[in-house]
Amino acid sequence: MKRFTYLARNLRRNMAGLPRSMPFRPFCRGRVEKSDGTPSPTRLLGQVFIREELPRLLPTAEIRVLDVGCGTGRMSDLLERAGYRGTYVGVDIDDRFARDGGGTGAFARRFVHGDAHDLTEADSFDLVFSNSALEHIPNDRRLLAKLDELVAPGGMQVHIVPSGWGLPLYLWHGYRQYPLSRIGSLFPGEGTRVYGLGGLACFGVHLAFISLGEILLRMDLRRRIPATYRAFLNTAFRIDRVFSTAPGMYVVCRRSMGDAKQCDEMNDR
Repeated sequence: MKRFTYLARNLRRNMAGLPRSMPFRPFCRGRVEKSDGTPSPTRLLGQVFIREELPRLLPTAEIRVLDVGCGTGRMSDLLERAGYRGTYVGVDIDDRFARDGGGTGAFARRFVHGDAHDLTEADSFDLVFSNSALEHIPNDRRLLAKLDELVAPGGMQVHIVPSGWGLPLYLWHGYRQYPLSRIGSLFPGEGTRVYGLGGLACFGVHLAFISLGEILLRMDLRRRIPATYRAFLNTAFRIDRVFSTAPGMYVVCRRSMGDAKQCDEMNDR
């Protein structure tokens, strides 16, 4: 009954925001290879976004990174592959940190086991990042106010969140989804750009193989028929480059308001 109530409440919330939606930019580049395994559509697209699009918004250089809800800290490896280096601080309430790390040591890594609300740092950050973390925060608005204070002038926040369309995909994952109306409320004003990961075809692949097949029916279809899954996913990527309706996740990129010129440049790109 609790799960039904959750789904009904969030569906009502997500639908109520549709008339006040803000624009987003479709993002559906990539191809899944055998060596990639069987990632979800939005997981793969998120990795491609970090590798290909983030350097266009935040030039590759030596940077300070804060990763909220960092998990193992894998984000530092993705940033290294994108051409960044510097200092990486990962914070998570659960200690799953891969302290030995990977990569080639482009980042000096440090992990904080605790609540991001309580984080105290002497220096600000050029990139404040979260991936599928904000939906697990009871009061996301309070946390974002805290993160605003930690962004250096000219720096960026990048948050990957489940879209309002993502309710059937992620079901009772987290406290909420993020329709565009809520994103506009949390990130008002200039300097914000939103990207939609995938579209209706990726939505269908995720729904069939993961939401229905794995979560509801307990059938690990991606492990049973990995080649078939990758074939469907690559077809979906090609379709969604044209039809970008119903992205499963949004990437919210917000430039620090301390640098109006860079905000204007980002909006012009």
